[in-house]
Amino acid sequence: MNDLHAGTTVRARRRTAAVAALATATVGVVGAVPARAATLGDYDITGVQFVNGDCSRNEYVVKGSVTGDTDDGGGFDKIRVQVWDDGILKDARDTEVAVGTTMDVTAFLSFVGLYGTGAPGVGIEIVDIDGSGDPVATLSSDDPFFPEDVDGPCSFDIERIGGADRIETAALLSQQKFVAADTVLIASSRAFPDALAAAPWAAQLGAPLLLSRPGGLSAVATAELTRLQPSRVIVVGGPTALGQDVLDDVQAALPTAVVDRVGGADRYATAGMVASQVVQDSSAEVFVASGQDFPDALVLSALAARHQAPLVLTRGTSLPAATATALAGLSYDALYAAGGPTVLSDDVLDAAADGVPVTRYAGDDRYGTAEQVLEQFPAEGKVMVASGQAFPDALTSVPVAARTGAGVALTRPAAVPAGIMDEIDRLISSTPYPLITIVGGTTAVNPSVETQLQTLFGSSPAPAQRPQGTQTDSNVPATR
Repeated sequence: MNDLHAGTTVRARRRTAAVAALATATVGVVGAVPARAATLGDYDITGVQFVNGDCSRNEYVVKGSVTGDTDDGGGFDKIRVQVWDDGILKDARDTEVAVGTTMDVTAFLSFVGLYGTGAPGVGIEIVDIDGSGDPVATLSSDDPFFPEDVDGPCSFDIERIGGADRIETAALLSQQKFVAADTVLIASSRAFPDALAAAPWAAQLGAPLLLSRPGGLSAVATAELTRLQPSRVIVVGGPTALGQDVLDDVQAALPTAVVDRVGGADRYATAGMVASQVVQDSSAEVFVASGQDFPDALVLSALAARHQAPLVLTRGTSLPAATATALAGLSYDALYAAGGPTVLSDDVLDAAADGVPVTRYAGDDRYGTAEQVLEQFPAEGKVMVASGQAFPDALTSVPVAARTGAGVALTRPAAVPAGIMDEIDRLISSTPYPLITIVGGTTAVNPSVETQLQTLFGSSPAPAQRPQGTQTDSNVPATR
């Protein structure tokens, strides 16, 4: 285990709005912030640059308190968090805050390669944008910001994250994809519904999703909680799914943390309770999936997380009372579902929609449905590939996918279906250093799948050398 995993090498920086204004004046990027721009409160930046012999990868987590002031559409104020290096925009994330409310937002930014040698460090900006996505004002600018160099995991092209079992795979995903987390969610390792319903909420909180048996935490889950040192842990599911011993084990590992349970009488009630916690953006949508089988729910959960929208579960031929109650408490003007009429009947979707338009993603089989859902993702260079035959390893991939902007692709154990393969190719084709993450061991996803995926890549050199000829005065350009 490297130093980062021991919790000793992460650099974080907390700023208040007043300090941020002073910092931006120093680098000459920020002018007066318009009175109607969003208001930025305290914020943190955590940055790590993983370096090894083959590769380097930068990761940044930006957390801040934002108050929405200007209606950029649908009653929401929009902001963008972005990382620059030597005048090149490396990554950006947009989010929305309802006008008149204050919300804690989390943005995860990453890029493969060492930051350059022109200007010191990188530049991290939080900017107000209008309804068209154009910058209005810079709320904060940290330039230079220096990540910690850590000898640690870095992959490009294809990586595999898989442990001895589903619980260890979840812990490894958290360990390798979460530099820091104030909140952690824990769901049952025995069944899929609670974990998939919780994924959009976990993504919004910037939280990893760990798994546990009903009777208590495993050693690997406890070790990951100890590494992250979150201030809050949420156990998702009722006492049958996860007993009191799980909460007691969490509290013993983290004596000062707040430990909560969100759980109902069954999977439908739990999903409804979790759905009510998701803070929706200006696209008032709800996603509906089967609570009786995992493949459609898995891929739809990733799309719901990307859209900052709640996911509820239903039976195939009848809408559970708990789901109907949850939907009655949500505001939505569009409903999205995954699976054909044999998975979710038209009557069920009509009842759930209550008059709003319904979009159904349905292929000839689970892979055809997954392909249609994957088509909704923009090409941002990242894909997670999981088994379409068994749920355990795939369960905790969704918060990671939402965090990195990745789509979730389902594969057969020995080969990726042709349509899915085409979509993966589309998603990775627009970036110089794309990343496909295979989730699970070689039994769930055979080595032949990795060999097949490797054919999508050319012969780009390993991004371990610093770029040359990029001399700049600052990372964030003065004019854009």
